[in-house]
Amino acid sequence: MTAKLLTRVDPSRLRSLAVTAAIVGLVAGLAAAAFASVAGEPAIGDAIAIEEANAAAHPESATAHEEEASVSRRDQRGIGLFGAYALTGAAFGVLLALTAHGLRRGRPNIARRVMVAGVILSGAFTVAPWLKYPPNPPAVGNPSTLGERQSLYVAVICIAATVGVGATILSRRLRAGGWPDHRRVAAVAIAVAVPMLVVFAVLPPAPDAVTVPATLVWRFRVASLGANLTLWGLLTLGVGWLAAEAVRRRDPAEADHRPVPSPA
Repeated sequence: MTAKLLTRVDPSRLRSLAVTAAIVGLVAGLAAAAFASVAGEPAIGDAIAIEEANAAAHPESATAHEEEASVSRRDQRGIGLFGAYALTGAAFGVLLALTAHGLRRGRPNIARRVMVAGVILSGAFTVAPWLKYPPNPPAVGNPSTLGERQSLYVAVICIAATVGVGATILSRRLRAGGWPDHRRVAAVAIAVAVPMLVVFAVLPPAPDAVTVPATLVWRFRVASLGANLTLWGLLTLGVGWLAAEAVRRRDPAEADHRPVPSPA
């Protein structure tokens, strides 16, 4: 099956790369959902128990809570969780293909481009928001602050993506200028860390107070980070490997003589 798929992959064509990445992303999403189901669902169950206890203590808010819970927990844990991660993985796959295609200037090695794109996107969509505004389980968060929380979250994603793209441009120019790898990597790391630290310091803190046990919150947060990094890791490695193998099968001589890429 893998060999048949490789014969249809043409990394030089955006459409072929995007379709391949979407399929890999769907599979990676299912794997991430399995991770989330094992690592994150217990924390969610505990948080819901706290939320229900609070609702019982304040009956005036229980009616609104019951109206919002239109999907059963069984569906949320099953088709809801796996379907959401699968669709997200497919969407991230297309975005990975678009980003890798956009980085083709000065980077003929498709596997290298995919890895660089994966680092940028996972950093922008997962790591940076998690560091500044980590997710919270049920029972944390006021519905009235939802819009503010979403705006701050999207702002961090956009800023981190911009910094990541700028870092790749800087890395390419430093390489063209003859900088040795250890100096280039250090310069790029500083160029990413400094602006992101400034952004984290300038942006306001999360608007909601955490009123549930810290251990419960951090169990959920770590599980969420692990699931998302599982998705990005499998997606990036899978697409990079498939694209590299497709290139090798199409042009073995070129692949055999291509230098091993160094870290971006």
